[in-house]
Amino acid sequence: MAVAPEVFVNYRTGDEEMAATLIQGELARRFGGDHVFFASRSIAPGEDYTHRIEDALRRCRVVLAVMGPRWAQASGDAASRSPGQRHDWAHHEILRAREYDVPVLPVLVGRQTPRLRRSNLPGELGFLADRQYMRFDHRNAVIDLDRIGDEVLHCVPALSTVERDHHPPASSGFGGPGGGNCYHFHGDMRGAHLHFWSR
Repeated sequence: MAVAPEVFVNYRTGDEEMAATLIQGELARRFGGDHVFFASRSIAPGEDYTHRIEDALRRCRVVLAVMGPRWAQASGDAASRSPGQRHDWAHHEILRAREYDVPVLPVLVGRQTPRLRRSNLPGELGFLADRQYMRFDHRNAVIDLDRIGDEVLHCVPALSTVERDHHPPASSGFGGPGGGNCYHFHGDMRGAHLHFWSR
């Protein structure tokens, strides 16, 4: 019997789907592909994708909403065109996750993606502005992917039983500007810095 994927990767076609692919790939490497739902890879040719997506959303434990610079605008445009959002799957999946009481973790891609604000989101998605978010930036890809995986594990502790050998990057931290924390990493990312924003 197939494993029900605990992690659902939500993304919008035309807005950072490559970043979503990288995130899915790392989560699949760390926890196993059967535990991560990614529509373009998890749905076989000929399957009814509407049923597969709905089933995955009902059974998952966390949704990662991968968002690039155009995400909020595209969502607003789609909302004005299609009441009910059924034709905007990125929007629809997030609303479904909320109905099923599944946590939605926004992942903002790159430094040009602004923080989510209610004024920039369709009314039904306004709740996302109140969710703590993560960032994924190509300059800190190894570190950011590791942190995303850690957050998934925090939401779904049962994944620890299937986690592959995991060796987080070595780091040393110091106080950063604006009340956040900056970390200096060594190894493959020598000299890289990551800023964790705190509210």
